[in-house]
Amino acid sequence: MQFNRSELNDSAVSLARSPAVDDSCIGRNYLIEENVTDQRRSVVEGYEPLAIDVREVVNSYFRDSVQGVQRGHLSSTFDETINHQALLPVSVEPTQKIIRLERIDRHLEPIGGLDFMSLTKALQDNDRHRLAALADQFLNYGGERPAFSAFKSEVSDDLNSVDLLPRIIDRLGLYHHYPFVSGKPYRFALMEYTAAEVIDQAKKKNMNRCFALATVLECQNNPAFFPVPRATSHGFTVDLRERNPAQPSVREMLHIRFDYSWRHIKRIAEWTGADTPDIVAARDRHLATLRTATGCADFGDVGV
Repeated sequence: MQFNRSELNDSAVSLARSPAVDDSCIGRNYLIEENVTDQRRSVVEGYEPLAIDVREVVNSYFRDSVQGVQRGHLSSTFDETINHQALLPVSVEPTQKIIRLERIDRHLEPIGGLDFMSLTKALQDNDRHRLAALADQFLNYGGERPAFSAFKSEVSDDLNSVDLLPRIIDRLGLYHHYPFVSGKPYRFALMEYTAAEVIDQAKKKNMNRCFALATVLECQNNPAFFPVPRATSHGFTVDLRERNPAQPSVREMLHIRFDYSWRHIKRIAEWTGADTPDIVAARDRHLATLRTATGCADFGDVGV
């Protein structure tokens, strides 16, 4: 991705050369990105005109244009006039099941409220009222931030394993949950819904195309995000662990903000932690797989 503002290009290169691993990964993502249109880049460059750090500019754009502060805001991710290059076709199979992992610690209350044990029991008992109380918590967020998600069929083996939570965290590249703070378990809800339900909510917002490739403008400077070559049909998650035997990359996509119901809560689980993965090694493995899958042998070469 090349900016017209030279200071933003310089910032991306400086980050890519940084000895700080996360900064280097973030900088490389800016240099690798191919799915931001010229029109959208020009809009981004209008933010924070005095800033020289590309992250500051893109963060400001994200808050205002991608997420927004009000419900009903048209996220620029799904604006066909400026992001047509990253929007997926309207032909996403409606029966496809989609999963998303939500951390719920901020929504939990002391015993007697929405505590972890009572929610676990509510799921076992199919207590729709208590589960709905949790689902309703997600309605309180402002804006229309797009949601990263994956197809259930591509992680079915992980979902059926006894250690499903750490496997899903790592297979989906959820690096922002690391490093784990010892002695402080993290609680999650696994959400499951269909593409048809996403499409239905989009129609109520008068939106025709509600699925998109993620770009550096949506990833919030996440070192575990990795762009894909232009015209690739899907993004792919960065698996944080090496697999033996090797497993195919999981397709990743963005969809519009989705309002949950109690029926979408399929698991309530607690993660007790793991060692922080080697993000550079994970990205190297991912790039090799991505080049093979897309036939773009030199993709990711940034000359830094």
